[in-house]
Amino acid sequence: MPQQHQPEQTPEESEERVNFSARVRASVRKRAKLYAAQNDVSLQDLVDAALDDYLSRHNA
Repeated sequence: MPQQHQPEQTPEESEERVNFSARVRASVRKRAKLYAAQNDVSLQDLVDAALDDYLSRHNA
């Protein structure tokens, strides 16, 4: 049986995920869940991208 082509993953996509726990305001969670649903992205990926962007902009 022929193998299906798997798209190549970026280093960020292939990096191991670890558990991270933080508390956010209910209104922020609601906005994030709505954005994620409307843009067909997982809440996990949205939070990861947002935190990465924030840290990059602050040279961390």
